[in-house]
Amino acid sequence: MKKILIFSDSHGDINNCLDIINSCDNLHAVIHAGDYAGDAEDLQSIYPNLPVHYVKGNNDFFSRAPSYITVIIDGVRIYVTHGHEQRVKYEYDYRTLRNVALKENASLAVFGHTHIPFTSYDGGCILLNPGSIRFSATYAIAEIENGTVTTSIMEI
Repeated sequence: MKKILIFSDSHGDINNCLDIINSCDNLHAVIHAGDYAGDAEDLQSIYPNLPVHYVKGNNDFFSRAPSYITVIIDGVRIYVTHGHEQRVKYEYDYRTLRNVALKENASLAVFGHTHIPFTSYDGGCILLNPGSIRFSATYAIAEIENGTVTTSIMEI
């Protein structure tokens, strides 16, 4: 089984991320869905042997991080974006995000931006927003086993 920690919207404060990573056993990777990409870069430098996948958010003005990525872990395609370009604050059904994730053949679409935790299985893809690790004090865990993904939203 592969365990992935998923954070978003740390906005310059990685203390909660550090506490969670340090308390997590059998961690395979970290995903950060933007705002601030620099925080994910800090995590990457603190944990050089831990893969940290990240994108830029709407507040990452000078970041050279990509707007989206597709990560493959244990055969499962994970689409990661911040969500502002997919209008996640304005589409109650997240149709733009879902359509892009399905075009990417993703089984899991990770996004942030709203600071509100959310998960839903819709049309062959799990949509997952871990909320804000800084403001709502939430994050997510994804576990991949035998090509199947399960997700949980966690509170600090």
